Amino acid sequence: MTAAPARLTPAQLAQFATHGFISPVEALSAVEGAECERRLVAALAATGGHADVRMRNNPHLLLRWMNDLMRDPRVVEPMADLLGPNLLVLRTALFVKVPHDHGTIAWHQDLAYWELSSDRSITVWLALTDSTPENGCVRVVAGSHHGPLLDHRLGRDQYNRLVRGQLVDIHPPPERVVDLELRAGQLSVHHGRLLHSSPANPSPRLRAGLAVRFVSPDVRQGGPRGSATLVRGVDTYGYYDHEPVPRFDGDPIARAWHRRSLRRYATHVLWQIVRHPGRDHLALLARLAMRGGFRALWR
Repeated sequence: MTAAPARLTPAQLAQFATHGFISPVEALSAVEGAECERRLVAALAATGGHADVRMRNNPHLLLRWMNDLMRDPRVVEPMADLLGPNLLVLRTALFVKVPHDHGTIAWHQDLAYWELSSDRSITVWLALTDSTPENGCVRVVAGSHHGPLLDHRLGRDQYNRLVRGQLVDIHPPPERVVDLELRAGQLSVHHGRLLHSSPANPSPRLRAGLAVRFVSPDVRQGGPRGSATLVRGVDTYGYYDHEPVPRFDGDPIARAWHRRSLRRYATHVLWQIVRHPGRDHLALLARLAMRGGFRALWR
């Protein structure tokens, strides 16, 4: 039987206000976490053990079990304590580091490229495998959410897995950097302005997690109209098209929505490039074209 969803404690709410993150938060049991890892490995087998562009972006529209995870009350209810009773999932992203993976996530702030009308947004990082300093867990700069959005440049690091290569040139003091170590089934929560990153995975173990981007329905995203999934309460604003829940893995109706969501994402990236033309953005456009990034998103 699934345990009743926990609400955030006063201590956790204070931690979020002061440090910009909460970790760990108990969500799934250890047995359920192990089952998530088994299902993930089976899903990745179809793409050679790696998460391709389509699997990385909005996998909740491809796999029913991932959709169930992001709507699980044990994941959603604590977020209501931070954002209120009405919640949308704006996007999900699957982050996979295979054993001995050189890939990294550079220091960045989520809100830097989301073009949201408010900072009332939260990222949940749900561990699908154990996530440790040895296999490249997420790390954060405690308290950095109190500062402004920093200038992000578009880097050319071949190992940076962020789709645009964005990064902040910082060297945070070691005493402010916190490793968010999680067992499979636990989750962390961080503010959209919190600086965070993750190093490579030199270990022999898989490290994977599902990032779930929560917003209140009153938060609007700039650019072309997007889609989102209503996971709690009601949406009286209508800023987003509501995505369906897949009836099963590979549901053709949900797959069509998934293709549409990737095209909208590619259009949003192009919209941002047009709004902020410059050498870095032109170089980004060339890199994405050479890698087939836009082609993969538009398929």
